[in-house]
Amino acid sequence: MMTLVAHAAADFPEPALPKLGKAAIEKRRRPLTALFAVLVAAIVLTTGSRWPVAGGGREVLSLIGMLLACLGAFGRTWSNLFISGYKSKHLITTGPYSLCRNPLYLFSSIGMVGIGLTTETLSVPALLMVFFAIYYPTIINREEQRLLMRHEEVFTEYCRRTPAFWPQLSLYEEPEMYVMHPRAMRKNICDAFWFVAIAALVNTEAHLSALSGLPTLFNLW
Repeated sequence: MMTLVAHAAADFPEPALPKLGKAAIEKRRRPLTALFAVLVAAIVLTTGSRWPVAGGGREVLSLIGMLLACLGAFGRTWSNLFISGYKSKHLITTGPYSLCRNPLYLFSSIGMVGIGLTTETLSVPALLMVFFAIYYPTIINREEQRLLMRHEEVFTEYCRRTPAFWPQLSLYEEPEMYVMHPRAMRKNICDAFWFVAIAALVNTEAHLSALSGLPTLFNLW
């Protein structure tokens, strides 16, 4: 039966390790994300879609967006199931973490694209992905530096066989049983739920604007 890395040594005190402090960009992650969310909300509320109502183009974008938002929420919940309560103590290499080293960020990006598509445009999801591509690689790199300092050779070997972001399905493995931390999971399920809730709100706003004929500053493809 596969288990958590270093689980057999969990009862022994861990040696003191040098700490890699959080960079300024990491400390400001939540405020920057909130500021960007406000900017996107302003764009959503003041713009419309250039895609014609007839032909079903808008409905296709909206449907794909909701599906991706649901996939993002499910993926984050699945990933958190394995990591919640263990992140600071163990290196998790099974379940979604056997496919790639950063499944939480992978599914977050999928959810973000989904939310963007529910605006019934391609411009908004493209803007979201530009933000993700510029900002989050730095966060991922800092987190992996800390994992390397804590787990050393074990993490180096994990990096050697496991891709950083794009999953490799042939690597998948999972334990027969896994201990879940309910308190941590409740919080993470609520966090993941917001992908679907925001996508639904954005989609509703887009439909209401189209039906009511409210004026917009400009339209996006």
